[in-house]
Amino acid sequence: MAAADALAREVRIAETCAAAQGFLNRFYKRLDEERHTVKNMYEEGGKVIFNGHGFEGAEAIGKLYENLPKSLTKVLSYDAHEIAETYLKGAPAILILVTGRVKYGGSSGESRSFDDSNADPRKFDFYETFVISAKSGTWKIQSDNFRHQNCNTDSMLKSELWSVGMQE
Repeated sequence: MAAADALAREVRIAETCAAAQGFLNRFYKRLDEERHTVKNMYEEGGKVIFNGHGFEGAEAIGKLYENLPKSLTKVLSYDAHEIAETYLKGAPAILILVTGRVKYGGSSGESRSFDDSNADPRKFDFYETFVISAKSGTWKIQSDNFRHQNCNTDSMLKSELWSVGMQE
């Protein structure tokens, strides 16, 4: 019985990680290439905290993303944990923790890749935490907390990204 339980647990962990990876691939692809569709990945009452500024609901979240400059996102690592089904009244849910790097701006002819040896002031490390659920058969974001990690650098403090949440 203990071996069967351990195997079932390992299968749930693998399924959780696979679901998280698929979700992250879709989310960051949309963020970088189809930004106008990102708001559709949130539950109706979804919430975002972006660098300390709160947004709630699809319209407010859509405006947040529309106000950000063009981006290229690179996920460096992520961790995913299944959340007890009692958390969202029986719906499967996953907590996802992400670290990555994002590059803002750039022209249409510019390379869409990262050069980690280049000290480009438009590149920022970030961490992001999602709670996603599959209430309606597809993974939707319940909550999203995004924070630039290097927010004390001169380039971050001088950037309009620091106050994006203040824009109306």
